[in-house]
Amino acid sequence: MRYIICYDIPDDKTRANIVNYLERFAWRVQYSVFSCRLDKARAALVWKDLLAIAAATEGNSILMVPLCKSCEKNLQLSTKPLEEEKGFLVV
Repeated sequence: MRYIICYDIPDDKTRANIVNYLERFAWRVQYSVFSCRLDKARAALVWKDLLAIAAATEGNSILMVPLCKSCEKNLQLSTKPLEEEKGFLVV
C-alpha cells in the first residue's frame, strides 16, 4: 500500500534525522512530504520509528496516511515532485 508521510518539525536536528530516515525507503514529493510503498507490518515499524525520532524534541507533528488503490489512482499533484519514485534493491 502507498503511504503519504508529512511532518512539521521545528528543530533542525530532529527534522534532519526524520529526513535521513525517510530517504532510505521513500521518495520526496515536497520538502516535508514523502511517499512510499509499505506492507502493514513495515508501516507499523516506520510509524514507531518516526515517533521515536520525533520524541527527541517537543512541538513535532507527523502524519502518515495510507492510500487505497482507488485513492492512489485519483491522487493529484500540481507540480513535479522533488524526486521521482524509484525502485529499491535490498541486498
